[in-house]
Amino acid sequence: MNELQSLFRHRQLIAALTARDLKARYRGSILGFFWSLANPLLLLGVYTLVFTRFFPQQVVKPYPLFLFAGILPWTFFSAAVLESTSSISSNAGLIKKVMFPAEALPLVVVMSHLVHFALAIPILLVATAIFMLLGQATISATILLVPLVMLVQTLFVAGVALTVSSASVLFRDLRDIITNLMQLGFFITPIIYLIDKVDSRPLRALLRANPMTPFVIGYQHILFFGSLPSLSDTLLMLAYAFVSIATGFFVFDRLRDTLAEAI
Repeated sequence: MNELQSLFRHRQLIAALTARDLKARYRGSILGFFWSLANPLLLLGVYTLVFTRFFPQQVVKPYPLFLFAGILPWTFFSAAVLESTSSISSNAGLIKKVMFPAEALPLVVVMSHLVHFALAIPILLVATAIFMLLGQATISATILLVPLVMLVQTLFVAGVALTVSSASVLFRDLRDIITNLMQLGFFITPIIYLIDKVDSRPLRALLRANPMTPFVIGYQHILFFGSLPSLSDTLLMLAYAFVSIATGFFVFDRLRDTLAEAI
């Protein structure tokens, strides 16, 4: 509770650091913030070409939209967690200031990638509208639930970022470990396939144990299938978010006193 109160007091600082981080990413770039839109546009174009012309999919159509609905939340999660591993060590000067809230640094990374995620959602909606005109997709009112799922996922990602950002200061190999785990995690998350099409019940249970699974399935239901997430997936999202943020604050608070010395 004290950590949440501290973050609320420093909310303007977090907002300013997030804006600074976003500006720094595109400083000197000709297109600037347009890259936040260009990247998902390029991904959508490539997926459409590959999976409609070269490797047409019969499981679900239009497959590019299904794939995109799962890749966007996964990219938000993986990019934020990976970058958070160096968020503290790369800001040693700020950490050594007594009044600076160290937990703000990984949260700034999460908020920065959340902005990129939010900017990519309209690209998916425009693509859905195009496929709808072609008679291959529909747009449902369930898209109004996207901000709620994004909020829950942000809490989940923030908790993971708090944990790995503080732990990686003490365990330098953690970033390399997480990089490899992310590659594995992509394939054990139902992004490129339907989890209901997995024949093995034990394997489906293992996939369900993946914390990102209910989030990806939730986005697929809301954005692609036009239906509400199941009650079990909704409860799992809320549970994972609560456990993640609670664990993140606990681990960060335990390691807080050693951060300045370990950098």
